[in-house]
Amino acid sequence: MPATEEAVVERPIKEAVSRRKQASSSDTSMINKQVFLQKFVESALLQVKEGNLDEYHKLVKVFAYTRHSTLDVTATKYTTEVSPWIQALSANVSSLGITYRDLVTTVFSSDWVTAPNPRFVRSYTTLVLQIVSAHPEWVPQAMSSLARWFTYGGHHKDTEPERVHSHVHVLIQEIHRAIPTCGPSLVAALAESWPFRAIRANVQVVYVRNVLRCLEYAGGVRREVLQMVLNHVLQIDVEVQVELDDLESDEESEVEDTGVFEFEDEEQSDAKDGDQSDAKDDESEESGSDSDSDSDSESDADSVTSDLGRARYSAKKTVAKLDALMSTLLTWLERHCHVDEQTGEMSESTSRLFLLFLDLFDTVILPTFKSRYTQFVLFYFSSQNAEYSDVFLGTMVGNLGEPMRSAHDRVSSVTKVSAAAYLGSFVARAKFLTPSVVRSVVGVLVQWANTYMDWYEEQDVQSVVRTYAQALGAPQAEIERHVVFFAVSQAILYMFCFRWRDLAESQSGGPIVETELDSVCWCTELEGLQRIVFSRLNPLHACAPAVAQQFASVASQTNFMFCYAVLQQNRRTNGYAGDATASPDLALRNKLDSFFPFDPMALPVSRQFIDGIYMEWQDVGDEPDELDQREGRDIPEDEAGVMEQIVSMSISPVPPLSALPGQTF
Repeated sequence: MPATEEAVVERPIKEAVSRRKQASSSDTSMINKQVFLQKFVESALLQVKEGNLDEYHKLVKVFAYTRHSTLDVTATKYTTEVSPWIQALSANVSSLGITYRDLVTTVFSSDWVTAPNPRFVRSYTTLVLQIVSAHPEWVPQAMSSLARWFTYGGHHKDTEPERVHSHVHVLIQEIHRAIPTCGPSLVAALAESWPFRAIRANVQVVYVRNVLRCLEYAGGVRREVLQMVLNHVLQIDVEVQVELDDLESDEESEVEDTGVFEFEDEEQSDAKDGDQSDAKDDESEESGSDSDSDSDSESDADSVTSDLGRARYSAKKTVAKLDALMSTLLTWLERHCHVDEQTGEMSESTSRLFLLFLDLFDTVILPTFKSRYTQFVLFYFSSQNAEYSDVFLGTMVGNLGEPMRSAHDRVSSVTKVSAAAYLGSFVARAKFLTPSVVRSVVGVLVQWANTYMDWYEEQDVQSVVRTYAQALGAPQAEIERHVVFFAVSQAILYMFCFRWRDLAESQSGGPIVETELDSVCWCTELEGLQRIVFSRLNPLHACAPAVAQQFASVASQTNFMFCYAVLQQNRRTNGYAGDATASPDLALRNKLDSFFPFDPMALPVSRQFIDGIYMEWQDVGDEPDELDQREGRDIPEDEAGVMEQIVSMSISPVPPLSALPGQTF
């Protein structure tokens, strides 16, 4: 073989041998470095037991990285330097007991999830999983360090939140798979990391979304997690109502104060104009005094206006926050309402979820006063299936209990009153309920009220001598004694105002014609309602004035019954029912007046889930003047006040969004 050919053949062989030697040298170097790091870690851990912490502190410092660190350490540099240490520490995982709390806590608390290198993230995930698998006592700390990332993405400076959240959920899921009993630790970590309700809306929405995402792989903690979510939303819901009540009170005070200021200015101006005989010096002095007074008044007015402005801004932010959280929860719920393709019915998982929500509603929402929007979660869920709404209504009827009192009755009167309010408001507002369901509920409540009256008449030893007028003037204690009866009666009247069309039919059995109401036939479920209205307990006296007034109006227009005489008697006995302070049952009236759970939703985003299934108020069609002439009564001077109450209790269309303080949606 020629020399040139031999050279050509030998060159690639030499190059391959050279590359192999270099690679072998590099591998040897890497192996030696890895062995060195493992020995260093092992030595550092052993020296801790001997009291020497120098190398241990160096090891802790290796993993101490935060993305906001003032040190000149980038994420890329951090991953490059820490990667070999991860392998070295993994080889000594069995030694990482409680003695090495500082090291383990630092490993957990590092901002490793923000690293851009997927391979590094997988290695770190494996390390954390190895630690908690070998030492389950570290699970609570691991969960706490992971849960804090659920608010990541709520600030503008947070980058790639979806990627970060994905890393966190992958690790939590792996821990849950390896240690199925870690559920309580996850729940505790979520509760500990939950942002305070005053924190900005974006942060809270991001956190709630991630919390709900945990339920995709940790179904064992579904109840606890959903209860935390509902509790959080409920707290903000109540806070909104408190702020709106305070704002309304402040605005009324501002109007009163402004009226006083204006009156004083006008009085001073009139006195100044009428006093033409004063000397110039006196006029000048008086002018200066008025100027000072005006300045003080303007300063006070500016202060009041400024406080109201801040209150409106705060209320607006709270309303927006509640809307964002409600829409987040409703969106999640919408995704989890599945229909079984084979049967066409709701899937078993969806039905179990509904029963869970119903149970949470019974324990969390039902006992809460001034909750206005949180309950719409169950309203929406109930609309998904007729059986769901039936179960909800049955549960509320069950909470009412038996009409006759019993020593074994464990349901409080507060819960019973709330249950009655939910029954009335749900049936009145749920467009998806069929007429048969409406009639059934009305029939059950009418029967309940009549049974209660039977029991009451048997118990009342003075029923023979007590007159109707005496019953009207019953003291507060006597009225509060029957608070559940009054709540049930109000629910019946409220439902009748909204759903009377479902309770009536024409003589031919077809749908009613509202221009021919004289010939309608009423369902048998309404039998006994007249006895309730005209009973000695006099529910029209105890119910919310707007409900009583509107029922009298609708019942008269539909020729169902005429009860304006009862309202007039109530006014003569205890003052006009619209004035709560004129009646002795102030506490009871406040309870019945202010709670209509499914009043129109004014949250602009969340209401998109509700509008299509929500029953709006519909007038019967007759003019009030015609009713007054037919009823033979005069229009009271405060009729406008009654109508304002009707609007406030939401027998009206959904209020405009501008009605909310400071809203500019």
